[in-house]
Amino acid sequence: MKPPSPRVWLTAIVLVGAWVRLRGLAYGLPAVYNPDEVAIMSRALAFAKGDLNPHNFLYPTFYFYVLFCWIGAFFAGSWMVGAAHSLKQFQDSFFLDPSGIYLAGRVLTMICGSATVVAVYALGSRVFSQSVGLIAALLLAVSPLHVMDSHYVKHDVPVTLAIVIAHLAILGLVDAPEPLRARRAIAAGIACGAAIATQYYAVFVLVPLVLTLVLARLATDRAGVARITATSLAAVAVTFFVLSPFAVLEASTTWRDVVANRQIVIDRATTQGGLFVSLRRYSELLVAEGFVLPAATLAVAGVGVTIAQMARRTTSAKATAVQVRPKPDFRSFMRRWEPGTTTVMLLAFPLTFLLFISNTVPATRYLNPILPFGVLLAAIATVSIPDLLPSSVRNHRVAIVTLLAMVAAAPAFGRSLRIGQFFREADTRTLAQRFIEDHVPSGATILIQPYSVPIRQSREGLVEALTARYGDAGRASTKFALQLQLIPYPAPSYRLLYLGENGLDMDKLYVTYRAVSGPDGLTMARRLGVEYVVLKRYNVADPATQPLIGLLEARPREAQRLATFSPYWTHLAPGGAARVEPFLHNTDAQVFEALERPGPGIEIWKLTGES
Repeated sequence: MKPPSPRVWLTAIVLVGAWVRLRGLAYGLPAVYNPDEVAIMSRALAFAKGDLNPHNFLYPTFYFYVLFCWIGAFFAGSWMVGAAHSLKQFQDSFFLDPSGIYLAGRVLTMICGSATVVAVYALGSRVFSQSVGLIAALLLAVSPLHVMDSHYVKHDVPVTLAIVIAHLAILGLVDAPEPLRARRAIAAGIACGAAIATQYYAVFVLVPLVLTLVLARLATDRAGVARITATSLAAVAVTFFVLSPFAVLEASTTWRDVVANRQIVIDRATTQGGLFVSLRRYSELLVAEGFVLPAATLAVAGVGVTIAQMARRTTSAKATAVQVRPKPDFRSFMRRWEPGTTTVMLLAFPLTFLLFISNTVPATRYLNPILPFGVLLAAIATVSIPDLLPSSVRNHRVAIVTLLAMVAAAPAFGRSLRIGQFFREADTRTLAQRFIEDHVPSGATILIQPYSVPIRQSREGLVEALTARYGDAGRASTKFALQLQLIPYPAPSYRLLYLGENGLDMDKLYVTYRAVSGPDGLTMARRLGVEYVVLKRYNVADPATQPLIGLLEARPREAQRLATFSPYWTHLAPGGAARVEPFLHNTDAQVFEALERPGPGIEIWKLTGES
C-alpha cells in the first residue's frame, strides 16, 4: 500500500491545528475580557467614519486596515444571508451584543495561525526536506502558546505569519539566477516591509535580509552588493509607507507613541534589572508554553546540529576557495560564507529578537515570532537523530523519526486541548454578571473596579459620566453618541462608579480607594449612592483593595457578602491557590492545573444599612 503523500499529511496537520484553535474561540462573549481586543477592534471599526488615520501609533496600521476590511466582509456576508438587515443594525450590535464581530476577528487570527503552519512547512521543505517541513508544521500546529494566542484579536499571530512569509521571500535570494536577482531582492523587501507594517518589532527581519543579501553572493563586488541591498531596503521603506502611511506622515505622533510604549514595556524592566533581565523568564516560557519539554529539548539540540552542519559546509568551502584563489579578496570571502547563508538566515531573526524582548516586561505573546524557527530546529534534530544510531537501526529511519515526532508533539497537543477546554469554561466575571443581573435591581448603583464584571452601564449613568468629563454629554465622541441613541436601551443596566484614580476612559466616573477605605469609607460610599460593591481577589493580597475588603469584613451590620466566585478547583488543597495566579487573558499568567476557569476571584457585597 502506497503511504500518504506529504500533501495529505500536511492537510491533516493543518486540520488538527485549526481544530485546536477553534475550540473555545467564542470564550467570554458577548463580554470581551482582553482589553487589547477592545482597543484594537474599536480602532479598526473607527475607519468606518471615513478617516483612515488612526491618530494613534502604538501599532502600525496595516493589521487594522486588514481587520476593518475583514469585518466589512463579515457584514456583507451577514447582510446577504439576512442576519443583518441594515448597516445601523450591524452597528448597534457592537453595543448590544458584539459576539459576531469579535468572533469574526478571532477567526481571522485563527486563519493566520493555521496559515503559519503551512508557511513553516514550506520554509522547512525549502531549506531542508519535506520531512523537516512536516515535523515543524506538526509542532507549530499543537504549540500551546501559538494555539492560545490564536484566540485573540491581536497582532502577534498575524505578524508571525508575515515574518515567516518574509523569510520565504528572503530564501528566494539564495542561489537566485542573475536575471531574477534584483526582482527577488525587491520581493523580499516588500515582504519585510509588510511584516514591519503589521507590528513594529518585526523590524528585526531586516537582519536576515541584509545578511542574506551580503552572503548569498548576488553580486561579485562590493558595489553590486551595496546596490542590490539599497534596492531591497528601499522596497521595505516604500511598502511600509504604503501599508502604514500615517505612521510616516505623522512621524512626531508615531515617535511620541513609540517612546511612551517603550517606557512601559522596556524602561520599566531594564531600570529594575538591567540588560536582558527577562531572558531567563522568556526561556522558561518557551519551554513551558511554546514547545513543552520534549520539543524544547529537540529545539536546543537542533541549534547544535544546524551550527555543526554550517561549520562543515563552510570549512569545505574555505578549502575550495583557497585552492581556487589563494589571495583573499571580496569574491573569495563570499564564496567561503555562501554555504552557511541559509543557516545564518534562519538563526538571525530569532536570536536577535529574543535578545531584544529580553529587555521587556515578560509577556508570552512576544514569543510567537520565535516559535516557527524553534520548531524548525526541533524538526532538524528529529530527522538527524537516526544518524547517531547503529547502522542496523538506521534502516528504520522513517519509523524512528515518526515516533520521535509523535513523542515531541503529544505533550504539547495535550496542553493545547487543555487550553481549549479551559477557554470554554465560563469566566468568573461571567458568573458574577449572571448573578448580578438575577439578584440586583436594574438601575442600582454599583461600585466596581475597571476590567471587572462586564455590567452594562445605564443610560443615566453614561450621561452623568460624559457630562462630568465633557461638560455636556452632547460633545461626546461618536461611539458614545451611538450608544445613547439605542432604542430600546438594553436592560438590565446600572449606574456604575469605578474604584481607582481618575482614569482615561471618558465614560467612567472614578472614586478613589482612599475615599471609601477609611473609617468613614462606607458612609462616604452611601453618600455617593453606592448600594453594591464588586471586588476582584487574586492569589496574593492587592494592597489597594485590601483595606476596603477589611472594612467590609469588619462591618457585618453595614455590609453583607452576597456571593463569591473563584477560578480555582474546589478540591484544591488549602494554600494551593496562593502559588497560582488567576488567568486574566491580558497578563503573563499561565493556564495552571489548579485553575478551573479564567478570571480573578470575585466578591459581591451589599451595603445593608447605616453604622
